[in-house]
Amino acid sequence: MAFWDKLAGLSKRSLFLLMLGVAVLVAAVLSLAFRLTVNRAADGEIRLGMAVPLTGERADLGRAIRDGVELYVAHVNRMGGIAGLPVHIIVVDDADDPATARAAAEKLAAAGVAGVVGHWSDAAAAAAAEIYRSAGVPALTPAPARTPGPAEAKPGEPWLFHLTFDRSFETRFLANYVRNVLGEKVVSVIHERGPDGEAQATLFDEVMQRFGTKVLNRWDIDPAADLGERAARIAREMREARVSGSVVVLADPRPAGAVVAELRKGGVRNRVAGPRTLATQAFLDAYRAAWSGNGTPAAGLHGTFVSTPLLYDTAGEQAQAFRNDYTKAHHAPPDWVSATAYEGARLLLHDLAPRGAPRPAAGDIKLLRDRAHAALAKPGRVVNGVLGPLGFDAAGAAMPTAYVGTYDGLSLIAALTQLSPIREENIGNYLDELVAGRALYVNDRFMYKTNVVYSGVTIDKISGFDPSAGTADLQLTLWFRWRGDFAPQDVVFTNAVQPIKLDKPERQVQVGDMLYHSYRVKGTFYTNYSAVERAYGTHVVGIAFRHRTLARNNLMYVSDVLGLNLNASTSLTDSVAGSLSIDGGGGGEWSTFGKVLGWLGHDGDEVDTLTRMLQRLRALAGAPGWTVGRAWISQDVFERISEGDPAFVGFGKPQPSFSQLDMGALLKTDTIDVRDYVPTEWFVYIAIVALVGSALAMLLDRKDRGQFWRMQTLGLRLVCWPLLLLSAGNMALDYALANMPTGAIDMVVAVYSILWWIVPARLAVIALERFIWVPLEIRAQRKVPNVIRMFTALVVYLFAIFGVIAYVFAKPVTSLLATSGLMAMIIGLAVQANIANIFSGIVLNIERPFKVGDYIKIGSSVMGQVLDITWRTVRIRHLEGQLVCLANAKISEAEVHNFSDSDANFVRIQLFVDPTQDPRLVSRLAKEALDTFDCFGNLASGYFGPDCQFKGVECTNGIWAARYRLKFQLLKGNDENKTVHEVLARVWERFQANGIPWSPTQGEVETAREALPATAAAEVPA
Repeated sequence: MAFWDKLAGLSKRSLFLLMLGVAVLVAAVLSLAFRLTVNRAADGEIRLGMAVPLTGERADLGRAIRDGVELYVAHVNRMGGIAGLPVHIIVVDDADDPATARAAAEKLAAAGVAGVVGHWSDAAAAAAAEIYRSAGVPALTPAPARTPGPAEAKPGEPWLFHLTFDRSFETRFLANYVRNVLGEKVVSVIHERGPDGEAQATLFDEVMQRFGTKVLNRWDIDPAADLGERAARIAREMREARVSGSVVVLADPRPAGAVVAELRKGGVRNRVAGPRTLATQAFLDAYRAAWSGNGTPAAGLHGTFVSTPLLYDTAGEQAQAFRNDYTKAHHAPPDWVSATAYEGARLLLHDLAPRGAPRPAAGDIKLLRDRAHAALAKPGRVVNGVLGPLGFDAAGAAMPTAYVGTYDGLSLIAALTQLSPIREENIGNYLDELVAGRALYVNDRFMYKTNVVYSGVTIDKISGFDPSAGTADLQLTLWFRWRGDFAPQDVVFTNAVQPIKLDKPERQVQVGDMLYHSYRVKGTFYTNYSAVERAYGTHVVGIAFRHRTLARNNLMYVSDVLGLNLNASTSLTDSVAGSLSIDGGGGGEWSTFGKVLGWLGHDGDEVDTLTRMLQRLRALAGAPGWTVGRAWISQDVFERISEGDPAFVGFGKPQPSFSQLDMGALLKTDTIDVRDYVPTEWFVYIAIVALVGSALAMLLDRKDRGQFWRMQTLGLRLVCWPLLLLSAGNMALDYALANMPTGAIDMVVAVYSILWWIVPARLAVIALERFIWVPLEIRAQRKVPNVIRMFTALVVYLFAIFGVIAYVFAKPVTSLLATSGLMAMIIGLAVQANIANIFSGIVLNIERPFKVGDYIKIGSSVMGQVLDITWRTVRIRHLEGQLVCLANAKISEAEVHNFSDSDANFVRIQLFVDPTQDPRLVSRLAKEALDTFDCFGNLASGYFGPDCQFKGVECTNGIWAARYRLKFQLLKGNDENKTVHEVLARVWERFQANGIPWSPTQGEVETAREALPATAAAEVPA
């Protein structure tokens, strides 16, 4: 009882805050219940093993593998994990040692991992393969497959999958390239000491001898010994013997970097070539650390050729996306090692929960391992990813495309000639291609010599962007840089609305045998031409082109990373931090600086170079309301039908596959996106809070509790309804994007967009009710007609409908506005008088110049008491007795005198006296009688104070009499009739005492009420 008494004693504000607190508590309980039931996180986790060298000479390579795997796992966990199960990485150091690798494999198998990614060397991978096979753990490794020695794993371990080509293939490939593409007839080899190094150097020599060339010089190096001294001695011997030709370095990244640096320091200027180990970041770090020669490290490395499974300027959109994500995360570009590890994690986790399969349990390790292994070992299965199309043969070896890169300074770019495999079935043209010099016999197979064209595109201006039509007008700068006798500018723009032909170049330059052409291109292009993954409401704008006649086996367009400056990777955070000399090593100062940039809208993420270029060029100046989300340039394969072309028709002819360069930008609306600030999983909890708040507002409105509570419930709706629409709408869009076809998605988006117009309109109507109509009814003590309420609500909803038509359906509303304006004019002319009276009634009720019961005077003719005020008329009882009805419009324009809005009633009495009496004496005697009263106001006023005035002599009913007017203001609370009686009595007494007789005519008492209050009347002069 005491609780309820205390509750009843609370103020309205305190009671509302208490209700609000209870509502928040209810929402928290419901959110917790939802999280523990419907949205309950899956029990356990999926474990992914990683066995990499974290210590020793190859620790930097282990970090590269770990960075790639962690990047993909972070992406998977951000997307909700595998069937709701988070992925946890277990990292074990294998020290790149066979015995340690075997122990690491046993540890990971016992830890219950679903699979393993790791091992740098083939020896470490081979030692762990037996453990993976016996435990049934699928493992993917960037290590090359090799011919095993004694006590090593047998070829074709069924649970070990190699993501790159084997070492013997790479050695033969490199030898063919050095001899037949670079044209070297004299070659020297530097290799690591030991059986593996000797075997690799011997294989290289065998291939060279097949073409009538042999390795003239062979030197071995011991990575465990003093590399600098040994490399310096090799450089001295080469210089003294005046060795010519290329130098092939067959070694791991660290010793290879030290050797190349010492060769350049020792004055050896021979061309250097090497395998994939020289295409790693670890090689560059070792090379820079060992560099001490004249000039810069870039000058010493320039022109070095390396084989590699990945070159980013020849890679597709997925590789470009990986490169951007990696650069954002690590503030440095990735090498092929990180990309291969990323691809390994993707292949391993991709099929753990295939669509339609039962949800895996975290504890069912065997099911997870079997699913991953079955997907990896499936015959003929090819998955397109960062490394391009990738599949595994029966021995578990992948055969990605081998590329040759060349260092331009410290930047690795595609060499001008690549080798592409010829299909085994195409035997009809082998000899022709060999004779023409367009093919080579490499590794027991024929390969095309493919010309590479460095190509670049800048989008200078985007205009005329029409999302509904799917087109945009683009102004471009396009250039080609190549070597050879062909025309790379004979291109087909595959997404151009009208054919575009490149005629005369804007600029052309020839430096030696290198040609350069640049063109200005202007045209209309189709948008969303690419299959790149994008969110709903975003659009891909850009170009894609291929050669008109030359297929990919003859010509490959690669992105000009140097011309586009794609090796730059400086973010806003890095730039500002560098200018402020802030150490980005993870210290507290850097963290604070990163947080400050986050508050300013920069979370430290990199802005990719192409996006920054488009921003600098102000390419979107002609497309207001849009901004660039990201941009890319990639090389892909374009497949088309032969169209009867004899070059592609018939047995032994190549497929019509063309190299296509794609320069795209993902445009998104330049607005604040709630998803940039609110995690997706929070939407359901926001919806619960908004629902509870809306329910509280509805409960409070079930009974009219006064204006205070009306305002509070309106405030609740103003907050909760938009939050509910925002959260529910985003959840519906997410579900639609994941489970519905495009047509259904468009419908969901349309409904969501329409509600953003209807809900505010409804809130505006409620606000009109709470702020205008209800207060007006309280003041007027009269219900506002429903027709007025309906009319204003109709206007609000009509504007909302116009907004839907104009902004949701993107239709012009000019005709609708004209039609509605015409109808409004017709209706307005028909009922303009009634409308004027109604709105005048609203104004009268708001301003309240008078109220029911007041005595008023309107204009010069109507004077009386107000009986009723309606929304159209005012009814007045005239002083003469008749009922007068006046339209509100006329009253609002007329002069109104309110005699009741004062503290006293103005009373006037007429006296008729014998005209022979002295007027001064009569006035004095009457004034003396008035001065004896204490119930009069404005005593000091000459006009409104008590007084008697002589008004002249007039004939009334044939009798001449002098007329006098007595006037005074009778304070409210006094009886007017009694006061008038007493005034006449006291005047009569004084007249009798002074011998002044009454007129034969009785005095007529006329009372009136003056509009001015007593305090104001005192200011008016007599």
